[in-house]
Amino acid sequence: MITIGLTGNFPRSISIPLAGNMSIKHSLLSLLSAEPATASMLQSHFAEALDGLWPLNIGQVAQTLKRLERDNFIEEHGTAVGPTGRHATTYRITTQGRAELADWWTRGVAKHALERDELVLKVALAAQRSDVDAIEILDAQRFATLKQLRLLNQQAAELPETRSATQLALEREIFDLEALLRWLDRAEALNPHTSASTSNQPEE
Repeated sequence: MITIGLTGNFPRSISIPLAGNMSIKHSLLSLLSAEPATASMLQSHFAEALDGLWPLNIGQVAQTLKRLERDNFIEEHGTAVGPTGRHATTYRITTQGRAELADWWTRGVAKHALERDELVLKVALAAQRSDVDAIEILDAQRFATLKQLRLLNQQAAELPETRSATQLALEREIFDLEALLRWLDRAEALNPHTSASTSNQPEE
């Protein structure tokens, strides 16, 4: 999770999960499709375009540019003088890069399953023990989720209804939490699970 500070009529802070599968490569291609830029310019443009939600360090940008150049998606396009007076390489998108970007715009984003979900692990293990109340675990998670959901809804109400990165990310988190609440209800409605190979009794 990260927290960003907002001013004016916006809430002071909004906590939004980092996008683990965020495509930095395609994000930079999108920025370069508008105009050539240096690594530092791309870093700045990225932060501006996404309201500073997921800032990139200059190392991430530089490494991504190397890979894009290796794959012939971008090419060098002269140099530019930065604010410190140092010269930096400028990059521009290639025809192959525009084709890759066009494909990305129209390609669906697959949601990858988590390798291990802590909440699933906790509830599944609790369901096989006589000394742990799985329903209490579900209730505790429901209370925490509702509390977080109320906070995010309050913050969302203070934002203008536009497709800004902040609004989109915030509402995505809200819908994810609402889905979690439905899962908690379903988990509670399921019959208790027993495993013949697992002892339900804690060790003395």
